[in-house]
Amino acid sequence: MVDPQSAFDLRKFPSDEKPRFVNVLMRGKNAMPPLGGLFGADEIDALWAYVVAGEKR
Repeated sequence: MVDPQSAFDLRKFPSDEKPRFVNVLMRGKNAMPPLGGLFGADEIDALWAYVVAGEKR
């Protein structure tokens, strides 16, 4: 969930901003390419659930 070199720390992603998450996933942002065609709605929901659950230690 975190790459201290360059990626955004997903552990800090606001849990009330699912539309923002989906938009970035579908359209890309900065160095992240758009991944819109790679995930179905169920898979996007599963990714979002993982992000808001946070990293388990």
